[in-house]
Amino acid sequence: MTVSAQDSEILEIITQEIIDFVKKEADEAAPTAESNLADIGLDSLKFMSIVFKIEAHYDIELQEEDADDLSTVGDLANLVVGRMGELP
Repeated sequence: MTVSAQDSEILEIITQEIIDFVKKEADEAAPTAESNLADIGLDSLKFMSIVFKIEAHYDIELQEEDADDLSTVGDLANLVVGRMGELP
């Protein structure tokens, strides 16, 4: 599957927005897309806070089982982009 320049730009914007959400909750001062969610000090309560903010901001719903496949901030951004693509 080829990713268009527009898709790449959208992913980059959403990744930065999610990094901004994570910065407010994480112990790490400057998380990146490659930052491991567990390593930056996100416990389950902080992670859920971020999920609620993401759901409200993007008007999407993330499933609890989605969290099983998330390791990095970038994984979370990719999930959000995927969910946005499912919107009518």
